[in-house]
Amino acid sequence: MLTQIEYNQLPLPKKADFLWRHGHHLMNRFSPPFTVSLYAVGDFFVEAYFSESPYYEGNHELQQVFSLRSQNRRKSRSQHPFEPYSDQIDLHQLIRG
Repeated sequence: MLTQIEYNQLPLPKKADFLWRHGHHLMNRFSPPFTVSLYAVGDFFVEAYFSESPYYEGNHELQQVFSLRSQNRRKSRSQHPFEPYSDQIDLHQLIRG
């Protein structure tokens, strides 16, 4: 399995191939004009940005991927990378357990 640093050094087509083979889709969010999909890949996360395909009606094309750290090493005032997904997370399953 690649590390996050090794993954970041790959060109986009190889990142996409690795993501499709080893990523686990978690959820989507919309950030117009993109649909952003969050994946778990080993011990890091990846956001894949898709836009509507001008060639295939109803389909999307991968535009870019970005890996995310689950924790910032430096404390900053910027938004946590998972903040855009917080409205989709249901903690009831954890509380009932």
